[in-house]
Amino acid sequence: MSAPADRVLVRGLRLWAHVGVLEHERQTGQWFELDFSLGCNLSAAAAADALEHSLDYSLAIQALQRQARTIRCLTLEHWSDQVFSLLEEIYGEVPIWLELRKCQAPVPGFCGIVAVQRSRRWPR
Repeated sequence: MSAPADRVLVRGLRLWAHVGVLEHERQTGQWFELDFSLGCNLSAAAAADALEHSLDYSLAIQALQRQARTIRCLTLEHWSDQVFSLLEEIYGEVPIWLELRKCQAPVPGFCGIVAVQRSRRWPR
């Protein structure tokens, strides 16, 4: 199975959430960034110039912002599962790829970014 030819892609969705192994990360919260792709056929939307033939990304963005305000968990892995579930509630079982990044990992001497990349129904 090959990767979907068409996809709706959202990059750089900044989310404030209470996720982390350390207690203060869950109490205080911190910034995360999410990229995700939704595989779909966009031919009908392109031909008709009609949103109803596409996947409305604004629905996902708003739902993910709401989710981030309420989630409390230890790991990016668990949160990414919650992201998959939410996107599937909105769009059904479409191919999904995501990268969820913690913008400032609390590791002394490290100022980079850590992330998980995951997919469901997205061919490798």
